[in-house]
Amino acid sequence: MLPRVSSSLAKSTSLEPNSRVYRLSEFLERIFAERGIYADAFQWIEGKDMPLPYRDLLVHDRDMTSTLANFHEAELGLKVLNVRREPDEYAREVILFAKNSEKAVEYGAIDMHLEHFRPEERQAIVEEGEPLGSILNRMEHPYRSAPRGFFSIVAPSICQEEFKCGADAVLYGRYNQLFSSEDKVLASIIEILPL
Repeated sequence: MLPRVSSSLAKSTSLEPNSRVYRLSEFLERIFAERGIYADAFQWIEGKDMPLPYRDLLVHDRDMTSTLANFHEAELGLKVLNVRREPDEYAREVILFAKNSEKAVEYGAIDMHLEHFRPEERQAIVEEGEPLGSILNRMEHPYRSAPRGFFSIVAPSICQEEFKCGADAVLYGRYNQLFSSEDKVLASIIEILPL
């Protein structure tokens, strides 16, 4: 199972190739476990070792919503696959898609700490009508993106289905966190891109 801790990051001291351990929230762990995606599926790599065009799309400190919208020259829509909710925490598994083509451009799971958002932002989040990045940018909420790690992964079944790729396809992604201007964690996100 994926490590069950808060959204903090930890690294092991072993020198084995995939020895880094990125601790995900319990909500993210549950969402991935339901898909049969466990910790050993993620092969953690250095950003500089990621092939193009993935490196340009993932190895930066911008939000993925605007990065992917610019790359695909399209507004992005949100398809929610699964939701878990507690009073101040809200996690969802999603597909981001290009509205002009309906093409899936990201599979991901995001765990948000609702207490760190303004009421109108919380309302927009739980209405599930647009990606978090779109909400924060539209409502001019100051935040920073801080990628914690990059990985390759053999396409999970959900990605095979949504991205129309084979079972042996190698995909790339990142573990990212968004922070408020007060350095509070707004969200922890696993983001996986199609071929």
